[in-house]
Amino acid sequence: MKFRIYTFGCKTNQYDSEYLRRVLVNSMEEASDREAPDVIIVNTCSVTHIAERKARTLIRHLLRTYPKARIIVTGCYAERDPKGIEGLGDLTVVGNRDKERLYKLFSPNSSPKVLPVEKEKRIRAFVKIQDGCDDFCSYCIVPYVRGPVRSRNTREILDEIKALADLGYPEIVLTGIHIGRFEDDRIRLPDLVRLIHRETPSIKRIRLSSLEPQEVDRGIIELFREIPNLCPHIHLVAQSGSNKVLRDMKRRYTREEYLSLVEEFRSVRDDIEFTTDIIVGFPSEEERDFEDTISLVKEVEFIKVHIFPFSPRPGTEAFNLRQIDKRIVRERETRLRDVSLDVAFNRLRRLVGENLEILVERCSNNVATGLTTTYIRVNCTVSCLVSVGSLIDVHIEGLEERKDSIVLKGTS
Repeated sequence: MKFRIYTFGCKTNQYDSEYLRRVLVNSMEEASDREAPDVIIVNTCSVTHIAERKARTLIRHLLRTYPKARIIVTGCYAERDPKGIEGLGDLTVVGNRDKERLYKLFSPNSSPKVLPVEKEKRIRAFVKIQDGCDDFCSYCIVPYVRGPVRSRNTREILDEIKALADLGYPEIVLTGIHIGRFEDDRIRLPDLVRLIHRETPSIKRIRLSSLEPQEVDRGIIELFREIPNLCPHIHLVAQSGSNKVLRDMKRRYTREEYLSLVEEFRSVRDDIEFTTDIIVGFPSEEERDFEDTISLVKEVEFIKVHIFPFSPRPGTEAFNLRQIDKRIVRERETRLRDVSLDVAFNRLRRLVGENLEILVERCSNNVATGLTTTYIRVNCTVSCLVSVGSLIDVHIEGLEERKDSIVLKGTS
């Protein structure tokens, strides 16, 4: 039998799919792009209505294309609306809370394995250290579909990273819904990072996937001074620059507290870079609130802003609030995108003339592409073929806008 997995959504979902793949290969073979799978698993996202719509479109396509396959839908959308998904056709729905049943369904007597993969895929590996959320922000579906905060066993995490290191992965990304709240038998996130650094010296880069401002303490900040291979990049979630909107969203910090954290991080590493998420068009967002968000982007100088129009999620507190006119939301989204690109361009142009290290992700036609430790994409001309997964130094010669991001250009 052959299987295939499709994944929507966040890095935590990506990890869940990879974990499931490790289970399935105990009893099945992964189907190539040209082969018809016998089992198809769709790991869905529910953070916006667009994510759910994309999942429905794919599921309908799979039902038409592979009528003989067993199709299983899991993930956050499956947890939120199982009956709606069941109505799409002949398929099985397994919510997040029942995923253990899904694992045992295919390999009841086997443990997941960290598997060898093709060399070109050995770039960075996601390692989930925590799952769940207890915050219940007024707009967010995650606590309802991911369950309460819970952390993985420390030794299990370290063993997984050791296996990944032995396979040659140069970078690992610690992921979860609230990694700042990781705690296992008095071991917290700073302790875990120190253990990883000490026990797996062959890992060249340790990266934190995302942090919530209310979870950051001095211990986390000091890691960026202490651990030399901890990547100086933080995805520090903002959602808004307006205190009024933050309060209505039930976020647990103020604009001033957010800016103070940025300043503290930069006090320990002046080369640290920030990315963030912003929701545009929250029901109580007025023009002056939006201007507060614009000014936050300018003040922090994010190198990338992920912009999401407000999406009302059934069951959340903000679902029934009167929404802002869609034309206004689209206009604000465009304005914020333009400002964020200008801000990123102006911040990154100072790197022209510098030499930066990148982790190579692709290389063809004498052009290599990869990410710096600070999560900046670089395209560079190389004189010979370089190995994917290798670390190379690049002399930065320019920059350009590509697909809502700023990309650096150089030679190696």
